[in-house]
Order: sequence, then C-alpha cells, then structure tokens
Amino acid sequence: MKKTVLLFPFLCAFCANFLTAQSNFKFTPTTYVGALGAEEVDDWTKGWSNFDPKNTVYPSPNDTTTLNGMLSTLSVPGELNITSTLTLDAGKTYLLKGLIVVRSGGKLVVPAGTVIRCAANINSNPKNYASIIVERGGKIECNGTAAKPVVITSVKAAGSRERGDWGGIVLAGKSLHNLLNGTDNNNVQMEGFNNVSFDNGLAKFGGTDPEDNSGSVTYTRIEFGGLAFETNKEINGLTLGAVGRATTLRNIQVSFSNDDSFEWFGGTVNSSNLIAWKGTDDDFDTDNGYSGLSQFGLAVRDTSYFDLTYSLPSGASTSEGFESDNEATGTANVRPYTNCIFSNFTMVGPVPVGGTYAALPKTAQSAFRRGARIRRNSSQRIVNSIFMGYRNFVMIDGDSCVRNTNHPAALNLVKPNSAVDVKSKQVSFANNLIVNTAAAYTSTTDTTANGLVEVARAKGSADKLAAINGWIRSAGLLANNINPVPFTAGTLLLNPSAYTTSPDFRPVSNSPALSGAAFKENPTIGNLIVAAKEIEAALKSPAVYPNPVSNGTLYFGREVLSFGIFDISGNLLRSGFDTDHTDVQHLGTGIYFIKLEGQVQRFIVR
Repeated sequence: MKKTVLLFPFLCAFCANFLTAQSNFKFTPTTYVGALGAEEVDDWTKGWSNFDPKNTVYPSPNDTTTLNGMLSTLSVPGELNITSTLTLDAGKTYLLKGLIVVRSGGKLVVPAGTVIRCAANINSNPKNYASIIVERGGKIECNGTAAKPVVITSVKAAGSRERGDWGGIVLAGKSLHNLLNGTDNNNVQMEGFNNVSFDNGLAKFGGTDPEDNSGSVTYTRIEFGGLAFETNKEINGLTLGAVGRATTLRNIQVSFSNDDSFEWFGGTVNSSNLIAWKGTDDDFDTDNGYSGLSQFGLAVRDTSYFDLTYSLPSGASTSEGFESDNEATGTANVRPYTNCIFSNFTMVGPVPVGGTYAALPKTAQSAFRRGARIRRNSSQRIVNSIFMGYRNFVMIDGDSCVRNTNHPAALNLVKPNSAVDVKSKQVSFANNLIVNTAAAYTSTTDTTANGLVEVARAKGSADKLAAINGWIRSAGLLANNINPVPFTAGTLLLNPSAYTTSPDFRPVSNSPALSGAAFKENPTIGNLIVAAKEIEAALKSPAVYPNPVSNGTLYFGREVLSFGIFDISGNLLRSGFDTDHTDVQHLGTGIYFIKLEGQVQRFIVR
C-alpha cells in the first residue's frame, strides 16, 4: 500500500513534462467493425457534421479584410503572412481571399463556431488561390466543438456551390518522408505551388523530426475546396506534407473536394473520426512513407462526382476509396516505407444499395474503381473496416505489393527482391467486412479482376489474381468476412445512401458488422493497444531494456513486426513497424511502457 502511494505520484511527475507537449493517440477496441456501433452514443458524426452543405445557408461575410491576401496594401499582393498570433473572432464571418500563410513562429487561432467563406479567382492578377498554408514551424489551432464546429466553405450562395470554389488547407511539417528531390529531399515543395509566381518557395515540407507539431484541427468542416493551381494539379481538401505526430487531427469532414479529400505525403501524424463526403478523386490517399495511425472514418461516393481525368491517355486518375503508394517509381529500397494503419472505417462506394456496377452510367463505370488500391511498393494496413458498393474491392497493384502480402502462393509468382527483406514489408487487409462482390465488376475474359480483387495487367495476371484472391479469403481468425448478407436495404447499415440529407451509417439490428472486431489478436495493431492490467504487471516486473536510456536510442535485441510506447494512462505516444530499435530522444524524462510481441515492459528515460 505504501509503495503504491509513493509510486504513482513519482510516475506522474516523471511523465508530466512530456504529456503537456505531446498529442496522445489511443486505439479504442470495439466489438464492431466499421466506423460506428449500433447505439446513438456510438455515432460520432452527430452534431458537427453536415451531409447537405450545398444547400446550407451560411451567414454572409462581415469581415472582408482580416483574411484578405489580395489587398493592395500588402507587400506581396496575393499573400497574407502571419508571423505572430492571429486569433479570429467566432462572432464574425470571415471572407478568405488569396493565400493565408502561417510562417515559422506564427499561429492562426480559429475558435469554435467560426465560419470562414472562401472566394478564389485564378483569372485575377495576381491569381487568387484562396487557401490556408501552415509552413514548417508555424501552427494552426482550428478547434471547434461538437455543438460549434468550425466551418470553412465556399462564399457562393446555397445551391450554387461547387467543388474547386477555393483551394484548401495545407499543413507542411518537419517529419519524415521519402520524396526524392535531388540531394535535398527534406525541402520538397507541394505540387502546384511552384506555379505561385509571387512566392515560389511556398509550401515546402520535410525534415527529421517525427514529433513535429503543426498544431491542431478538430471538429472542423472543409467544404468545396480543391482549386487547380495547375492543370491536373488540384490541391486537396486537407493536404498533409510530412506532418509530425505531435499534431492533433480529429473530427474533420472534407466535403466536395475537387481532388483527394485527405492526402498524406509522408509524415507520422495520427488521426481519428474523419469523413470524406462526395470527393472527386481518392477519399484517403497515403504516399511517400506515411506511417501514422487512424481510427474511425467514413467515406461516401456520389456517381456525379469523380475525377474528370479518368479517360486521359496519360495522367489519368480513377476515383478510389483508399489509394496508397510508397513513392512514385515503386523503388523497393526507398525508406521510410508507407506502412500506415487504418482501423474501423466505413467505405461506401458509388454502387447504391440494391444496385449493381453494371447498372451505373457508363462514365461512372469507367471513373470509379476500387475500395482500396495499394500499389508502388506500399505496405498500407487496413483492418476492422466495411467496404460496400465498389467495382472491385481491393487492388494489389504491381509485383512489389504482391510480394509485400507475404502470401506463399503470391511469393511464388514474383521475383525475389534482395534489396528488401520481405519480413519488413507487410501489406495487411484483414478482418474487414465486404458486401456485394456479386454485384460488382465481372468478366468472363478479364484475368485481372473478379469482383472482389484486382491485379495489374501483366504476365501471369491470372495466377496472381488467384493468389491474391486466396490471400483475401484466407481462413482463420482474421479472415475477411465476404458477402455474409445480401446487398439489399436493411441487411447491413441503417441508411448509407449518398442521396439523402440525413444518412445513418450505424449497423442495423443483427448486422454482421456488430461482431468480429479483432484488436489484441491482430498482429497489425495488437502491440499498439495496452490495458491497465498490462501496465500494472509491467510495474511489478524488472525492466529488460537498457535502463535508464539516455543516449536517445532504445534497442530491442531483435526485429519486431510492430511496437507501441505508452504513458501511465495507456495513451499511445509512439509506434513503429519492422524494426529492432527506436529513437526516444523526444520523450521527456520519466517512466514509459513499451509493448513488443504482446509483452509490456517498462523503461526509464533520463
């Protein structure tokens, strides 16, 4: 009793220094797969989201100067620089014109309930890009609440708003990525921004700090963004360039984006409670070594909104749910690898409940493709999620990703790659619920797709299709649950229609989504969750790692598939994959817990 009383204050004192600066993330074990449970309290979309932003009446701007980067009084018309702290007033409605750039040392504070109306004009001189750019070293604090979300939307009247009415939000961080830019790959510019003639050094990102902090965006709606800075180079609703894990991203809805809803170019930032509503290109696009974690997400497609480049002879882009690359060439040895994790996502494709892919308009059949396309040597991991209404559900695109499945039948069909140990590359698509493969794409002659899975057109595609089909259907605890119910109304979710102003994505009574979630049993995320009893046991056991750690590096003594570092409350502070060590120099002085291969141990940082 006496030891316990003394120990916990000691632990809290040690950890307090770190916890005040670190944005924590915690995987929440659920009994259900997909984004939502059956109860009202499980519906985290309520209150702050909006599924009819086209027709919502917003107040007219009454502050047209504060966020006006086009004012002639600026030293560089077209760009408003924030170098200290600018705090907006929730009682005003702001007009955003031009580029609002939060420079290093600056901060933009957007309080709960603030409405920002945006107006772009690429025919003006200088061009009006109407975007918010947070540079490396700058911060944004855009924090709404469930009752008072922040809304950043088009200035156009209800009924006339459209995708691409303004730019979007870009966060440029100092975390890790694998984009190549000659010899200076820690100073990469976001695509399209090189066309900003009055500031060609804008929106550069990258560095060596996985704990970098770009601020926080919570309970925020981003509507009708995606302006094309250059031909076929639209920016996304929310673009994240090498953003660090000390940044907070949760309860964010991106609606009617003219490109991807969310895109990560490398980085380590974690996120939760994301909504991609009727976007144009991909819902969730991960590239260039992104290694963050995300739980609870929703994506819904509308056949009227797809990537207009889908039919171009070169540079074509089809609309996917998830799209994931390691880097553009798929080079095997480019690190860090894209090995992010998405758990508990509900992905609603363009095929309506009760319909078929063949019944879609011909254009939609060509423009919309997969629930998840994993390509170019990515090792993305998607678990405990729902996929419904797609042309095909999973595409393992290219030999590098076929190899990364580590499925024996697949490995026999691709050349070995000596540059990468296959144990360090693990695509995962497990314990997901998939409905309507029979209503998806089918062909008696195509050897690359069977309605459930798809592979690239190449030599041996029929054999690879069979191998990946077997990988997706692999029996066992974490096998994907395929077509457990008919693709009809009332069998899976209450009302997942994209064509209603009040959808409901909770499971119906007796839905197969209400059971089968795997967390601790799943090797992908098992080491990223810790229980109070595990921490208690670790406190009673001697530390097995160099203790205390003072040189910044903690060695495991063996390579592990994944690891998680936690505080005394069980918050996940750090995670990693396929390694035998981790850098702990950013942890404050204190006692921490690390979980490796199901075992929790403690270590001290001094």
